Amino acid sequence: MRSISFLCIAAVGVLLPSLMAAQAPPPTAFPNTVTVSPGPQINLFPHVMKKAEVLAALAQVKDAQDLFVKSNVAVTLRASSNSAKLPWKQHADADELWFVYRGTAKVSLAPFSLQLGVTPPGTTFDVGEGDIVNVQRHLAYQIMPTSGRFEYVALRKFALQQANPPRAGGPAPAMAPPLAPVTTKKQIDDWYAAGSAGTAGIQPGINRIIFDRAKGTDWRQGGAPGPWENHERNEHLSIVTYGTAKAVLDGFITGAHWDNRGVMGAGVVGGTEYTVGPGDLVFVFRNTAHFFDPTTNKFGYLLVDLPQSEPFWPKSIIPNGAGPY
Repeated sequence: MRSISFLCIAAVGVLLPSLMAAQAPPPTAFPNTVTVSPGPQINLFPHVMKKAEVLAALAQVKDAQDLFVKSNVAVTLRASSNSAKLPWKQHADADELWFVYRGTAKVSLAPFSLQLGVTPPGTTFDVGEGDIVNVQRHLAYQIMPTSGRFEYVALRKFALQQANPPRAGGPAPAMAPPLAPVTTKKQIDDWYAAGSAGTAGIQPGINRIIFDRAKGTDWRQGGAPGPWENHERNEHLSIVTYGTAKAVLDGFITGAHWDNRGVMGAGVVGGTEYTVGPGDLVFVFRNTAHFFDPTTNKFGYLLVDLPQSEPFWPKSIIPNGAGPY
């Protein structure tokens, strides 16, 4: 019996390595280099969503569809097609900005609390294409479409909105209080027609940016576009409202120097070029090089700051220990 047992163990010992060898995956050969092409559309994330693409996607939405969800923010496509009032809804986890793309509706906003629930009737607003609706997390909302489908892009801010990062050499701007639950397309059009830019009259976290070549070559005065930027901490969504531009995103900044927002420079290599116009969405996350080069004499967009999910993100190392940090 002992000899038979030894024979069995020996047989298993011979077969086991061969079986393991047969089941082992083939070795993976990783490339030693990665080819970088200067051509367009080379990046993994498509930073630009054209208005036609937004409308085509909204046409397929029955209720809501997320474009992306992060810990600090989400962008969601929504549509309502009922001819009667929809039930009251409330999102306690997020402040929301709605950018209306198609249709009209009566939108009611009313206070909400866990103890009392919704306190109707609230206030009702007539909203339509191009309007911005500010739905803070302590409010409930009710939608009644008035012309078929009502479609909008909802920017959902889970993290609390902080003040805008300060400009180089300037004081930190204070967070403006909400001025109105609705900012109309006419108001926005009038501001851009007048050539005014800044934060007045826009919802918190939304800056009007406009480049007007008639104002000269100083980007600080609203003339030529500013330097190439690569922000370390802050992120934003740009919604083009006026004119057209060449937008270049990603890549590596050339002629770089440090700024209190991150890395700034005079150019870029390896970026992707897009042509953007009214209604297009441009997503710029942290550590993404970006630049707008207007192709019309006047070009404007809404710069929507996204809240930081981690206010204490580690900063990059400053060369020689110098710099604004």
